[in-house]
Amino acid sequence: MKNIFCLIGLVLFVQTNLFSQFNCGLNKKLAQLYAEDPQLEKDHEALFRNNAHITQEKTIIFTIPIVFHILHYDGAENIADAQIYDAMDILNQDYRLLNSDTSQVIPEFKNLYADAGIEFKLATIDPYGNCTNGIEHIYTHETFQGDDYSKLHQWYRSQYLNVWIVDKMENGVAGYSYYPTAVDGSGFWRDGVIILHDYVGSIGTGSPNNSRALTHEIGHYLGLSHPWGSTNDPGVACGNDYIEDTPITKGSNLVCNTALSQCVTGVIENVQNYMDYSYCSHMFTIDQVSAMRNILQGISANRDHLISDTNHIITGINVINPPICKPIAYFKGVKRMVCVGQSIQFFDQSYNAQVTNRLWDFADGTANSTTSSNPTVTFNTPGYKSISLIVSNNSGADTILAYNYIYVAPAYGENIGPIAFDMEDPFLTSQFIIENPELNHGNFEIESDFGKNQSNCFKLDSYKNVSSATTYSDNYFYYNRLAGTKDAIITPSMDLRTTTSIDVSFDFAYATNAENEADITEVLNVYVSRNCGETWTLKKSLSGVDLLTAGNFGYSEFNPTSNNFWRTENFSYTSSSLDDKTRFKFEFVASDFSNNFFLDNIQISGLLGFDDSHFLTSVEIYPNPIKESENLLMTLSTFNEPAQVQLTDAFGNEIKHFLIEKSAQEKVINLNEGNKLSSGCYFVNIESGQTKLCKKVIVIQ
Repeated sequence: MKNIFCLIGLVLFVQTNLFSQFNCGLNKKLAQLYAEDPQLEKDHEALFRNNAHITQEKTIIFTIPIVFHILHYDGAENIADAQIYDAMDILNQDYRLLNSDTSQVIPEFKNLYADAGIEFKLATIDPYGNCTNGIEHIYTHETFQGDDYSKLHQWYRSQYLNVWIVDKMENGVAGYSYYPTAVDGSGFWRDGVIILHDYVGSIGTGSPNNSRALTHEIGHYLGLSHPWGSTNDPGVACGNDYIEDTPITKGSNLVCNTALSQCVTGVIENVQNYMDYSYCSHMFTIDQVSAMRNILQGISANRDHLISDTNHIITGINVINPPICKPIAYFKGVKRMVCVGQSIQFFDQSYNAQVTNRLWDFADGTANSTTSSNPTVTFNTPGYKSISLIVSNNSGADTILAYNYIYVAPAYGENIGPIAFDMEDPFLTSQFIIENPELNHGNFEIESDFGKNQSNCFKLDSYKNVSSATTYSDNYFYYNRLAGTKDAIITPSMDLRTTTSIDVSFDFAYATNAENEADITEVLNVYVSRNCGETWTLKKSLSGVDLLTAGNFGYSEFNPTSNNFWRTENFSYTSSSLDDKTRFKFEFVASDFSNNFFLDNIQISGLLGFDDSHFLTSVEIYPNPIKESENLLMTLSTFNEPAQVQLTDAFGNEIKHFLIEKSAQEKVINLNEGNKLSSGCYFVNIESGQTKLCKKVIVIQ
């Protein structure tokens, strides 16, 4: 007897220069789903036992309204509508047996390939009664997750087949869709197809090689299993799918062996089936077609509603000539930061309809055109710039205003290094640039009292109380799906050309809500840019448990009420003549279990204008780190001019200040004599002639 229990429908197409086997990523999810409700598995078995073999006449063409939700982060995954139209052509050819490659089907199956009598049309009316072309573009970090909770903006599954297009998917899969019985009842929100952008269509980011992936996934959406049945991995064991005219098979993986016969002696297996992974799929069989058509006339997952005449009117697919909608305005710039005088190109990425007229407003920027689709703009004054775009056609107009979309930086350093940012000076903190691209609740803001030593600091609000969330509709899924979100804070620019031996240090405090180490996926990346943010170079990265200073805070909001929650990290930096306007960026990449992140005391220390003829070639501060009970010593070699020495805390408060006369011999000085230093971060500033030197000292208990 054929076994239908393929754990989940998945595209197992992975294209590389050398094809490699694809591993099922969602079998555990479906197994968990069945564990929660074993009846779902029984329902699927019963569905096929009862009607999978009922022969269907195809005198009636079943038409399914379809909508594509393109989830993107302004990258290549934001595919053009033309790629969707191409995918629709391929889909309709495959399900109506109009694909020309049926000529390649081997003789053993010439009498078995069949026209499914199923067609797909892009919806022309959305769930709210608005005009649509059946394609929406959604800016969201969820494009990097590609799981059930990435299925945003689901249109009523009883009226539309929802397809989500993403950039990445969990466990490296290329796409998946559940069986109808698996998404009955409360599982409605999981219904539909989710798939990588480069497995859609044959043009754009797609390819002819991957273009049948959507055909395969919709087969699962209509109840079909993989031909080998109970295992998701082809080539493992001979299996079967309750479809009588698909031979028992182990299946193929990226290999098109049309003579394959590995399960029943003398029986050729159907590797050219759309539900196989052979990369030479050309057909559905007669019984597969009957099974899909039976599903479309059954109540499971409301599939019968999709093909009703009433639904065709509701979704607008009953018309021969769809209406022309008004466009929805959207654009992107190739950069979000530029120097004064630099040019930046913008791209009109409006959707929903063809744009016939447009008008840009670039604040005080000088554009080569304000009506072209891809204008180039130059900004000659510094500051934040807001951009607007109005698009229209005969059906109407739409406007988008992006407030403070571009930051134009001065072409010089606003500060001279070495320098310390303790977040206490409002003038300096106002020079920091905050990046919150999704405009969500997570945002870097100045916070008083919770900094190191209960001072000011920057806080990234990444906490939400999700302790009571138990279902999809709870706050967890709507407000705390943070995995992949990127928020950043960028320092003011610094002229570091004459600063050597640079050490960059910073204090931070962080706790997670994750209970399992595998769920601690947060990352802090520190970058440097010498060209007003046009390019960034990674200098430091902390992730997982290495990022934690306060461990797990459960479902409580983390605020560092003690210095014990803070940690100091540092890295060296070598300056050059290009460092006339250098900036450092601190980027926090969140997880679904993120809590609040705090940043304080960004210190850029080093030697300014070092000259052997004026000062010494050796200054040592030791021990470092130092215990509170120890003496902090400074050794100076021979030097030719007097030296001013200042000991300060992390906030610039002077603890000790004294003058050392020039000396022809080495000197050892007790810096904390008469001063008890408590645990924390301190700085020794030494100045002699034109030379300045800053040394950091850590005092521990």
